[in-house]
Amino acid sequence: MSSATSSVWLGFTRMGGRFEVKLDDIKGGIAMLGQGANQLAPLVAYACHDAGLKALLLDIDGGVSDSLSGYMDEYDVSYFLYDSLRIEENPVVHAQLIAGAYSTSLELSFEQEASLNAIAQIIANERGVASPASLADLIQSPDSAKGRAVDRLRVRLEALRSLNLVGEKDAVKQILGRSAVLSFRNAGSPEASETAVALFLAKLLATMGGEERGPDVIILTEANRLFKERPVFRRNPRFLTAFVSAPLPKVLASDAAYGLDKEYMDTCSVRILSSAAWNGTGRGGLVLTPNMFMFQNPSYGSSEVFVPREFEGRKGDARTVASTVPTADEELAKRILEEIAGYQGATRTSLVSFLASEYDKDLLEKTFDRLQAEGYIAVTPQDRSGRTIHALSLTEKGRTFLSRAR
Repeated sequence: MSSATSSVWLGFTRMGGRFEVKLDDIKGGIAMLGQGANQLAPLVAYACHDAGLKALLLDIDGGVSDSLSGYMDEYDVSYFLYDSLRIEENPVVHAQLIAGAYSTSLELSFEQEASLNAIAQIIANERGVASPASLADLIQSPDSAKGRAVDRLRVRLEALRSLNLVGEKDAVKQILGRSAVLSFRNAGSPEASETAVALFLAKLLATMGGEERGPDVIILTEANRLFKERPVFRRNPRFLTAFVSAPLPKVLASDAAYGLDKEYMDTCSVRILSSAAWNGTGRGGLVLTPNMFMFQNPSYGSSEVFVPREFEGRKGDARTVASTVPTADEELAKRILEEIAGYQGATRTSLVSFLASEYDKDLLEKTFDRLQAEGYIAVTPQDRSGRTIHALSLTEKGRTFLSRAR
């Protein structure tokens, strides 16, 4: 950890002394459960930041971001979504994590995750962008994946159209440079917010596999929405295992005291229960008032009641991208469609490389994804010298647009 401090000040004991959590407890993982846990999350993030730690809070519904943005950098999902979907460093592992992230948020089966992983590896080989639109388009290819389960997978991905390709290049590395709070409220839908969180975590884990160092502590609100308990046939351990085993101190907050994945909960060495969660257990006859929390460390058999310290929320400006829908210059869109129409067997990678001398590569990627998502471009597998390539072609909509633009 980046700080020389040995503890984080969260509040006061019943006797009036300071209540502090040791760094070793944070390293072991903390689960904050019960009504009020999500509201405790910004205090934990602020206290860690105040202690000199590099804290990263992921706010799924954006309900607590405003109270922290006056103390640390706030980023809207539109700022870092594009970079979260880019596969560059550690591509094979990142593609696997992306498949696991989609599977976790969409509650996919093992069969669907395997199909998604195969498709993500295709994108990884081309150092592409694993957006829902690009994945859904590849699923439609006859030889990529078959079966009723995969058809349902394509429908699920197409429902995530709000996760368009927007944001800044290298945004994730920029975020990891200091304490930050990430708001996912503008993802478009609750399911899209959960998926965006999982995809960011996949990017974070892939980035940490290289030389980049992660945050000192990561805090997730409404954790029950992402790491909820599932039937055995829908459990996807790859993403969960990667997240749990990463050398990254984690704090999970959930207003629901139950329903989180048991295997994940077992990895948290510390519990912080709200008064409602503690009083519901009926243990020992001790009744907590609504402003109290119970700290438990089962490994040492210790427990302590505390009252959170006063925390004055401050709202600052969030870094965002102006539009949640990527727009591209019509001339660039026309140029891309003309190149696809003029060269049989052109791939996305080859065209981006060809046009990169004239246009910004990131703008090209975003424009490709927009044209593909809006149905102007299709991807068709072709056999070339015994090797399958995924060539671009124009749809009827694309041909109509091009004829009118000329």
